[in-house]
Amino acid sequence: MKLRTILALVTAAVGLTTLNAQAQTTSQWEGSFEMRYATRYVFRGDKKAGQSMQANFEFNPITGQDGFFVGGWANQPFASEKDFEFDLYGGYKYHWQGFEFTGGLIGYFYPEADNDQTDYTYEVYVSAGREILENWGANVTAYYDIRTKDFTVEAATGYRIPFNIEQFPASIDFSLFVGNSNIRDQYPDTPGPDVKDNYSYYGVTVSASVWFTKHLRATVGVQYGDTTNRMSWSYGYNDGSDNLYGYAGIGLKW
Repeated sequence: MKLRTILALVTAAVGLTTLNAQAQTTSQWEGSFEMRYATRYVFRGDKKAGQSMQANFEFNPITGQDGFFVGGWANQPFASEKDFEFDLYGGYKYHWQGFEFTGGLIGYFYPEADNDQTDYTYEVYVSAGREILENWGANVTAYYDIRTKDFTVEAATGYRIPFNIEQFPASIDFSLFVGNSNIRDQYPDTPGPDVKDNYSYYGVTVSASVWFTKHLRATVGVQYGDTTNRMSWSYGYNDGSDNLYGYAGIGLKW
């Protein structure tokens, strides 16, 4: 495993330890961590990289409560020509009349970017969602990227089928998302005129999870995502092919 990946995971572990210590002093947060292998890295219907290791940690208010949340996510592709990425995010959740409203900030960082490639960007977002029926929910989210001037609207819905495998709780989860992105400056660090794009994307995911204890679970899944009317870039990450991928991960929750 590359040195930068090890350093990123160590940094995440230190952050987890610190936040976990804080969480233990109050009952208002709950934490989670997942390590995942994915055959593709697909973001909003677009293939960014091939086989990758991914890590994610979050601290959220206890389910159903209002409050601040923070988290981080990282993707390390196996192929050397694709760059390491890590994201940091945070925000606030508020519940009202059965709805959950969320607002926050996401930072995207590409420490290996060179020349005129964008090495960071960040977006603000607001989201509203609710449970429609038992185990079935939906939400709508609006994102605005400050640097690329990208306005994205996404709608998603998901349904969960809970069951037991002997004494172990398990579930099968189905989700579907559709969105549209209107980008006014795709490469803000590249000289020359702004590169614009306006495209739609969609995807569907099926996954299965098993909880071995109340803190430890395993998940496997498959997702298909794609875009429509996306421009073909002569540089950058865009690759509209082979957007069917699988993943397997181990997660912790406390």
